[in-house]
Amino acid sequence: MSMANVGEICAGIDFLKETPKVCYQTAQMKDPEPLPLDFSSCMDNKSCFRKILSALKRYGKKEELCIALILPNLSQKKMETYQKDACEAGFLAEQLFMLGEEECLVHFVMHQSNDIWQQQVWLLDFGMDEVKARSIVVNKRSRPMLVQVSSPEYWHVGSLLSKERDDRLLAYVRETFSKIHVSAVFVAGTDLNEKDYQKSREELCYRRRVFLGEQMAARGACMLSRDRKEQKPYLFLNEQTLLYNVGIRSVKMGEESVYTVMRAGCNWYEAKKSLELILQSEAVLEFSFWPMMGGEPIRAGMFLNDLPKRPRGATRLLLELSFVSATECEVKVTDLGFGELYPASELCFKETFLMEEKDDGTGYDM
Repeated sequence: MSMANVGEICAGIDFLKETPKVCYQTAQMKDPEPLPLDFSSCMDNKSCFRKILSALKRYGKKEELCIALILPNLSQKKMETYQKDACEAGFLAEQLFMLGEEECLVHFVMHQSNDIWQQQVWLLDFGMDEVKARSIVVNKRSRPMLVQVSSPEYWHVGSLLSKERDDRLLAYVRETFSKIHVSAVFVAGTDLNEKDYQKSREELCYRRRVFLGEQMAARGACMLSRDRKEQKPYLFLNEQTLLYNVGIRSVKMGEESVYTVMRAGCNWYEAKKSLELILQSEAVLEFSFWPMMGGEPIRAGMFLNDLPKRPRGATRLLLELSFVSATECEVKVTDLGFGELYPASELCFKETFLMEEKDDGTGYDM
């Protein structure tokens, strides 16, 4: 397991419920630890951020922070709102990145020893009257390994005062686990004590490992903030995952090739790239969008109409790419000219490319 950069303080902040949960890790710590804070006097998210920042500054400078926020949903509006609140509270925008709960849970599980996730892993989150249950499955044959998270199941077991709670939980465990191989179970929201869960506890622990896993999402987010620059041996696919490698046709040493501008696997809202290039031929840029799960690439042309006439190789362009959804790429091209001989025209070209299928199920070239 890697460690953070010297002096860096990483933190995962879970905003899935009304009261945030925070885990942190310094370069000297082996694993993330909870940061207990009292938010009872905080009136809004901005005041929560202030309290968190004040607590984290005890471990180092503000400029050394790297913060992962777990949000209830990852809409553009929601992310902008949380970033605005955090920045107004004193955090720096470049220190922040947003995550969904499932990605954090996957990272938490995949950072356990290999024997933990050799078979299915189940996460059981105990509430007042029900247990939120979901599984994590790893396809170890693929490269990178693909990790999937099931949709949540809700086991209605009744309150702690109910004498049937243990029996109901036992029935759910037997029904769910009887036909599958489960190597580990993480439970949260309970100590799974023998008094209240005598029968279900025995069933859960039979031939599988069971762990108390409080603040798993916040711990996973903290780990992700620490490992954000590392290539991971696994890939978690969900609705936020960018599934396309983006390439542009280029000419090098007189030979044509496709230069990869952006690689799949990251969250689409983090997929941003800018680079300068020299236009070698006609005023058109040719893009390729390669699906990482296989299949034919989607090809697209972007025409730079009204670009000033210049000699070959005397036009410098700024290319900026970003995704506004998992299947919608925005491209912006700015004419930078070429030194004093060919000043910039200040022309700017914009295009949006959609990587979707027609209604009849057949693909199309853009």
